[in-house]
Amino acid sequence: MRNFSGETARKILVDEINVETLLKLYPDYQEEVLQEIKALKNSDKPNFIKAILDKYTYSAKIAKNKISTSGMNERTIKVFLPDIIKARLAFYLLEQLNVIASSNTTNNSVRFNLWDGTILQKLLFRRGFERKPVSVRVFRIFWRLIINKRVLLPLVNQKGIYCFYSKELIKELSVLIGEKSCVEIGAGDGTLTAFLNKQQLLECRATDDYSWKHYITYPDFVEKADSKTALNKYQPKAVICSWPVPKNTYERHVFQSDSVDLYIVIGTKNATYTGDFETYYNQQCFSMELDEHLSSLILPPSDENAVYIFRRLKK
Repeated sequence: MRNFSGETARKILVDEINVETLLKLYPDYQEEVLQEIKALKNSDKPNFIKAILDKYTYSAKIAKNKISTSGMNERTIKVFLPDIIKARLAFYLLEQLNVIASSNTTNNSVRFNLWDGTILQKLLFRRGFERKPVSVRVFRIFWRLIINKRVLLPLVNQKGIYCFYSKELIKELSVLIGEKSCVEIGAGDGTLTAFLNKQQLLECRATDDYSWKHYITYPDFVEKADSKTALNKYQPKAVICSWPVPKNTYERHVFQSDSVDLYIVIGTKNATYTGDFETYYNQQCFSMELDEHLSSLILPPSDENAVYIFRRLKK
């Protein structure tokens, strides 16, 4: 059993040590997590991903409570801190496994036919995987012509693309943010920020911790910074995040930031796929609204698409 210094424990508890550093410091925990994930996968549970998320979320929550109530007791830290480390590693590894699964599917069996590929390339991309905004009306016309609609997202997921932004969505988000200083966290390739800035109604900064650098090419305008660092540095009035990782550890910093009055989340209604819903429901400083109209402007259309708007409550 490892010994942890009080300072190391404190930094891990408040997410001041990123996942890549944890992987280097504790490679044996990574192996334990991989074995536990394999065991869950082989257990024939009906929802394998949910089982993983539930297991590690619960263990991390118990561990944090134990350490907190002990007053950072050295023995308690020694026993329970590994559960917190393993939970963070599990969520990170699950992201990577999803990427690998999408990549393998693409290479082996899932492909566009020439008809679908030609239409979608012209409709959604400028070149390669560089997305462009498209009007909802135009998209709906051509979407009806696509033969195998289910192929699109698995093919682009491996590039960190989980949705497409309509012109109408970008315009309304720009108006919603208005003249507020704005930061995008978890920006990936920065597509959303680039679209917003081209509206010329606001200036948004794109930030990302670069944890997906093996799969995403980060342009120069996407600043390398985790959410806590970006929020402390820029003190934005508005924050936006598209497709945040399920049960992540970075969105909580938005609600803890005194400068933020508006937080916009683009994702899904399903907590298995996006968002830190535990924090959404437990925070007490912001109202929470599912904007059905904005949700309908995410492409491709789906009943699961969601845009959540959080506004700071007046004191």
